[in-house]
Amino acid sequence: MVGRCVFPRQSPRSPDRASMLPPSEMAAWRAVARVLRSPLDVLRNPLDAVSCAVFPSQCRLCNQPLLHLSTAPICAVCWADLPEQIPDNLCTVCGERLSVGGLRFATTAAARGSDGGNLCHLCERARPPFQLAVAYGEYEGTLRGLIHLLKYERIPTIAGPLGALLASTIARCQDLPPSLTVVAVPLHGSKQRERGFNQTVLLAEATVRSLRRQRPDLELHLAFEAMGRRRATETQAGLTPHQRRRNLRGAFFVRQPEKVAGRAMLLLDDIYTTGATARECTRTLLSAGATSVHVATLARSQREGVAFWDAVGAAGTTLAPLSTNESTAVSSFGNRD
Repeated sequence: MVGRCVFPRQSPRSPDRASMLPPSEMAAWRAVARVLRSPLDVLRNPLDAVSCAVFPSQCRLCNQPLLHLSTAPICAVCWADLPEQIPDNLCTVCGERLSVGGLRFATTAAARGSDGGNLCHLCERARPPFQLAVAYGEYEGTLRGLIHLLKYERIPTIAGPLGALLASTIARCQDLPPSLTVVAVPLHGSKQRERGFNQTVLLAEATVRSLRRQRPDLELHLAFEAMGRRRATETQAGLTPHQRRRNLRGAFFVRQPEKVAGRAMLLLDDIYTTGATARECTRTLLSAGATSVHVATLARSQREGVAFWDAVGAAGTTLAPLSTNESTAVSSFGNRD
């Protein structure tokens, strides 16, 4: 049986009318939107009306009826609920927010990188090995639900439109090397056999297809087999920063050095939580001779850094120059995943 859903005919990043309504009115808004849309949809594609009657199905995010034939069970309203891209005012290296609620997470002149951009405190004190990390949106709401459907519910067709979103974020980067070799964070063989696919590779393939259209000036080379995972690591969820670093230490290796040495790499993943995966993969690639590594993820979790620096601000702590032991502690905090 063919899956059914609605892909928006306009960009999924169009203004989100639903997000401007209070939660109490959200269900009513969805119902009205579907009723108003239905007659036009039926005229546009009569097969959808027959399919809806014979094979009724629901959106996997909001449980509302689907009105169109398609390959992924997500309705148009949920696609429209996706957030806009993460705004500016970010660390120009790792993408961490520099301020929330009036609290700044970076100093002024002392936290400027060589390119003049602002750095967060963690990147100022423990600079990541990658050149830049960017993400499309924050890991919450509809975007988080879509990633879970792709990653845990095994709905690979969601990778296509999500890849287009990530490509739009990468396309905004102005200082990318003209030639990039694209790799995805690898799964261990046992986990990939269990899941049936590597969701990051599916996302990366869709991202590259879209990025080639959006940035024809970039020369993109696929090398998804260049890097492997030598052991099945424990899931990072719920681990402390120290446990995350230990969990990933030595987990990755380069199996095709000729596709890495002397090349600028673009590392793709689904979620950037604290950065340990990106850092460990980057170290592995640089050790194999890569000239640089840029990181791009579909979603970014800002919560841990925000909570940490909120606590610093609430305590009225003055961030004086760090001692050797303190620098080591901050470096450890910066090596989270």
